[in-house]
Amino acid sequence: MGVTCIEIAVLEKAIRAMCVEVGATCSPCLEWRQLTEEELLYEASVCIFGSQVVFEAAVATADRLRTCGLFRLLHTSINTAEYQADVRAALADPLTIELDGMTRSVMPRFRNRFASLLASTVGEIHGRGSSLRDILVSATSARHARETLIGRVWGFGPKQASLFLRRVGYSADMAILDRHVLEYLSLAWGLSAKPSALSRLLAYEEIEGEFRRIASDFGHSVGCLDLATWVTMRVAKRIGAP
Repeated sequence: MGVTCIEIAVLEKAIRAMCVEVGATCSPCLEWRQLTEEELLYEASVCIFGSQVVFEAAVATADRLRTCGLFRLLHTSINTAEYQADVRAALADPLTIELDGMTRSVMPRFRNRFASLLASTVGEIHGRGSSLRDILVSATSARHARETLIGRVWGFGPKQASLFLRRVGYSADMAILDRHVLEYLSLAWGLSAKPSALSRLLAYEEIEGEFRRIASDFGHSVGCLDLATWVTMRVAKRIGAP
């Protein structure tokens, strides 16, 4: 895609304006210490599902499972095969999502994969008498928490773990390097990174470090800039700009 310097300047102006709006309108993050394990598992599920489908569909999928009571893990003796079957059954009917200003009824995509990832996560963590809260409490830093989550939550790579930590209010200083943000970094800063390569934590942290320096140049936090970039690039792609 050929993009002129003028178009990049317009894009950056839009992102700066969005940073101001994000800073003024975004409500405070959740406070992870006040969340129940059910709420933490819900947030983790949104992040797991969001790596495969659009964000609105990921939220709708997690909402369905919460409504069906599948995040209420009151004991550790969990049969993962039965749990997986319960998740599949819960996703057998259409979901209602709002996308591009329209309400749509869609069949859940990847329900077998989602069921497998979630059941494996529940077995790995709760089936061993642990919890997401335990992971967060025992971590010595946000980076340590991210690394542990990647190793224990099925479907979590660096991006998904970073998003989870952001959503539950554990750390706002981690970049969510999704395809929209990566495209901006490529267009405006010449930073080329394939999403597949960023499944490796060291590669992810290298680009994240560059993004942190860019955020400093913008005069905003990492969290503010990547959300503003995500919104701006998503809208730009929909209207065919730049």
